[in-house]
Amino acid sequence: MRRIRFAVAALLSAMAAVVALAAPPAVAAEAPQGSAGQRWALKVDNLYVTVDAGADGDMKLRAKGTTAAGWEKFTLHTDYVSGSGFGSSVIFRSEATGRYVTAEDDASGNLLRTRVENTGSWQRFSLVSLTTGEYGLKAHNGKFVAAELGTYPDRGLLRARTDKPASELGSWERFTLEPISAPESDATHMPAPSTPAVKAHNVVSWNICANNNNDCPLKYAPPTTMAPRVASALFNAMGTRRPDAIFFQEICEKQAKPLELALEDRWPGLDVRFMPTYYKVTGTNILAQKNCSDGTDNADRGAFGIALAVPDSNTWFQGTVLPSPDKPVPDKKEQRPMLCAVVPDEGSAYCNAHFSSGSYINSDGKLVGDDIDPSDPFRPKQAAEMRSQVGDYTAAGYTTYYGGDLNTTTADVTYLDPLYSSGQECGQADPTKPHTGDPTDGNNKIDYVFGPQGLKYTCRVTDPALSDHRIIEAETS
Repeated sequence: MRRIRFAVAALLSAMAAVVALAAPPAVAAEAPQGSAGQRWALKVDNLYVTVDAGADGDMKLRAKGTTAAGWEKFTLHTDYVSGSGFGSSVIFRSEATGRYVTAEDDASGNLLRTRVENTGSWQRFSLVSLTTGEYGLKAHNGKFVAAELGTYPDRGLLRARTDKPASELGSWERFTLEPISAPESDATHMPAPSTPAVKAHNVVSWNICANNNNDCPLKYAPPTTMAPRVASALFNAMGTRRPDAIFFQEICEKQAKPLELALEDRWPGLDVRFMPTYYKVTGTNILAQKNCSDGTDNADRGAFGIALAVPDSNTWFQGTVLPSPDKPVPDKKEQRPMLCAVVPDEGSAYCNAHFSSGSYINSDGKLVGDDIDPSDPFRPKQAAEMRSQVGDYTAAGYTTYYGGDLNTTTADVTYLDPLYSSGQECGQADPTKPHTGDPTDGNNKIDYVFGPQGLKYTCRVTDPALSDHRIIEAETS
């Protein structure tokens, strides 16, 4: 399966530029920052759709833009729909406001606005593929979205009002999704290391299970609860040691920056970036970010995915959607993420991933999981892609540490052979030793941290009883 990369160089500065536009400060400040997720522009009849704050701050969507700047950028999301799962519909979130687009009711003229903080049926749109390569946007009322491009007083306004077959949609009802991202990561855009890496490193990985797993204390936890609890658990596990990088899995987007602030209470100078997990939207090749369940306070927690904490002197990130299983609804599979960063002034690079899950028997006695086809396993492909990118950073002069929740037990550890090639896992005393280690999830080892060969490794596994996974810590010297 084709890999997809999103380069995220200088992302925060770009987002700061968005906030610096003429948005009401209280609204703009709510947009999540530090995500490596794909951005999109929505275009109809050669005009970009803009969030129009207006004099009264009504946040109407209007087709009027000639370029895709901050107010024309959106992220695409998908939430769980009973009977059809994730990926059956798409939700638009404004990059400028952090709010979700809603198709309002008849009393509001079926206007599209971006001013709500949670997702539900009124925020869901079906993407109907058209023969032109464009899409019809069908709202919750069963009608297609149209841009009022005639001689109307409210020219360009988007309304969910068209009640006719998709084949009869006019140019004002056919939308294009245009990806907006930083340039592809390559030797031109990735900075070179300014100093060689030292041997002594401390790298931690932890699946914090902060979404909706019934076995985890952080289920539905809002950022204000999750951040201090996770930071405290890490402080207790590390003692006087300071990590150079932390790999987090199963974290919600809006938890990432609060977690950064909590970690900096003891370890100042960290930057936490986020990379979402995706689903392919039904009937399309469009990927939408999987959303976390709402928190215990019924507040939206943004997308679900992984995060990477590294020194804030980093200047470049790269997010990748790994080769992943993909089956039709209702058996669609998560498109798994990897997030890498380089730290030029330390000569180090770091890659965190969450691989597809293997098969297991659920409480109903059914075989479930993501990567369950023994004739075409995807975890070896994911390991090969991680190894390929590690090789890119090594060739550029970086010493790279990599790993995460790789969802592979030592019984199937041959799936991870590409990662052991030219690397060493923290559970190995030396590269010739067996590919085993202390269990990190129940009785199984499925979390791994790799680094360069030729160093002395100390591997610690700690259980703070805050997740169904334990913390794994690799220390090199």
